[in-house]
Amino acid sequence: MKEIVQWTAPSPLWAGISGSGEAVVREAMLQPAILRFATDSFMDDFMNMISNDPARLGDFLALPETWRGPLAPVAPVETVPSFLLKNGRSRFFPTRTRQELMRLSAGPLETSLKGQPGTGQAGVEIPPPALKLYQPSHQRFYLVAGCLVCRQAGLPDHAVAGNRQERVTFVVRRLRPADPQPTGATASSAPGALNPSDPGTVYDEYALVTTPGNKGWQKVGAKAEQLVKDEEQLPLSPTNFTDADERRRRLFSGLIPVSKREAYMGAPLSSAPNGNSGSQSSTNVLPKTARKILFRTLVSEPWKRIVDRAIANQKAITEEAAPTVPEGRTQVKEAREQLQVSSWYVLLDLAKFLSEHVSEVWKVVLGQVPETNLTAGAQQKLFDALKNTVAGPALINALKSVPADPSVYTEASIKPNLREALKAIKNPADDWEEKLDNVKTPYVRDDAGLAAAWPPFLFPLADPVVPATPQVPNGEPQLSAADQVDAEGIIADPETTDSVELQRQSAYAAIDRLTAFVVRAMPIASPTAVPEPPLASQKLLQTGQGLFVIRFVYERPLCGPLEPPEVSKPTTPFQMAGYFDPDAPARPIRIALPLDTSPAGLRKFDKNTAFAISDVLCGQMQRLRAMTFGDLVLSVLPWPFHKSLSAAAPDAGACKGGDGLEIGMICSISIPIITICALLLLMIIVSLLDIVFRWMPYFFICFPVPGLKAKK
Repeated sequence: MKEIVQWTAPSPLWAGISGSGEAVVREAMLQPAILRFATDSFMDDFMNMISNDPARLGDFLALPETWRGPLAPVAPVETVPSFLLKNGRSRFFPTRTRQELMRLSAGPLETSLKGQPGTGQAGVEIPPPALKLYQPSHQRFYLVAGCLVCRQAGLPDHAVAGNRQERVTFVVRRLRPADPQPTGATASSAPGALNPSDPGTVYDEYALVTTPGNKGWQKVGAKAEQLVKDEEQLPLSPTNFTDADERRRRLFSGLIPVSKREAYMGAPLSSAPNGNSGSQSSTNVLPKTARKILFRTLVSEPWKRIVDRAIANQKAITEEAAPTVPEGRTQVKEAREQLQVSSWYVLLDLAKFLSEHVSEVWKVVLGQVPETNLTAGAQQKLFDALKNTVAGPALINALKSVPADPSVYTEASIKPNLREALKAIKNPADDWEEKLDNVKTPYVRDDAGLAAAWPPFLFPLADPVVPATPQVPNGEPQLSAADQVDAEGIIADPETTDSVELQRQSAYAAIDRLTAFVVRAMPIASPTAVPEPPLASQKLLQTGQGLFVIRFVYERPLCGPLEPPEVSKPTTPFQMAGYFDPDAPARPIRIALPLDTSPAGLRKFDKNTAFAISDVLCGQMQRLRAMTFGDLVLSVLPWPFHKSLSAAAPDAGACKGGDGLEIGMICSISIPIITICALLLLMIIVSLLDIVFRWMPYFFICFPVPGLKAKK
């Protein structure tokens, strides 16, 4: 006779399961239970309870709670000596009637598993709050528990044969409202809504499928009680105990990983090929996506920030002083120096990216191979775009040595297009990559000594005076899946007539066109390793509060397809709280500040914390110390009272000793004093932000402590 195995609720809860119908009782009987513990010794508490009084398992069932309305603490389980356990059970447990056992466990069990709504004013049903599981940092720990039994009289435990590679695990599934909703669904059942108490909402389950280097949520399909290939499985631990009827039973339990909430919420949506939920594609992103995101991280977005900085400088120069007055010329000069330094580093990153990921085009850029070696199409278009991305005559004239902008550069030092600038910044003979990584002297374009440590050419990616930044040619369509890359959603340009904003959007569009040229020229496969796409670039399954369930799994791999994995019914749907969840209980935290803060008291503290400061950081700190409050005031005044901060405290480079040796510092500081300074700074910041956000009434509260004195 074939042995039928199934998962059930923990056996100590069976006596208390009741309901208004057979279907309700059966569902509760087959549903694993979620247990809640509020102490760091939760495993000791669990083992002590299951060994001495397993009938109290119902006291630990998880119910909705917040810090405003926490659950009542569970009375500790009394430890009974081993030789009295059997005598105690035989004497006391039979005297408990069935109704008493039901009363002991049915209350929390029925509320947790069935979720019956309450009744508010005017007979309006109030749905129960969703079950939210909190993190260990909130002093909450959760176990999921169940029994694996044979469908025979008495539901005896089924033995898991480890020697036949049998194993038990549990899986975390994510719920998402099905789309479209069935007829009669309420408004709260719209796609994206999470309301487990709404009977009109139909949910689809998603399994967390993990393959080498990739992880994502994959829709399970119509048959939710099946194990998905490569689905993440978490371990279950067996615990043997003696039940009230003197039978030895086995309970399987596992720790719910609530601390992985961000990983679960951040995992992207993954689709199985051909709609087959039993297999998983080898990757969650298209082949070029990671390299495209790396290009955006190194080149596109920093270039856009250079454009933003140039526009901000343009506004400041226009509002404070005209570029023709001395003060205005100084601001233009300083702004161009900052923008050019940033442009050199972006050009270096662009050159390195092309040399590693589009090597065929890069060899043509350096002139090592003829242009005819390029394949017609994407590579030729990229090379043409690099040649046709020109600075423009207006920008070249502005950068030349003219009285309004003194400079040591001539027209020959200004690179005419992006190809020549890349060739100059990554020229193997000059090795500017090594020099730019180790440069320490500031860049001052009219000081030949300071400018000698920097590249001898100019090609700014944006300018504070000339609006015409280097423009990538038009005509390149936006990226799509046909380019083997996951393209971002199209963001509509803002409807504006502001010339400055139109200038910004024009520059952004040019940079995005360059991104499209580079992505299309990249080969499908690249031998160069790239980092995984960051979390911010991945498509989320659903934002907000995710809804999860847990299922138990019993596998018999040696039986093959004749005995597929036995998957249990789902647990009660629950949410996972974030680290800063406003409803989360808080651990008691008390930070003791120094009592005696007088000079006599502070001198007693040991200077036991050292900060290592490099020579460059030391020079920047000394530059900051040279500034006064008057310099800060003059820096915001208009011309002719304006005085720039760079003039008040010029950049002198790294710290140097008396013999000219560049030195760093190690500062030894007392931690309690640092604590005081940090607290004062925090209070100042909160007080300033309180002007706008009105945070202060909700930030902290103080209580008087009589007798707490610094001096005894």
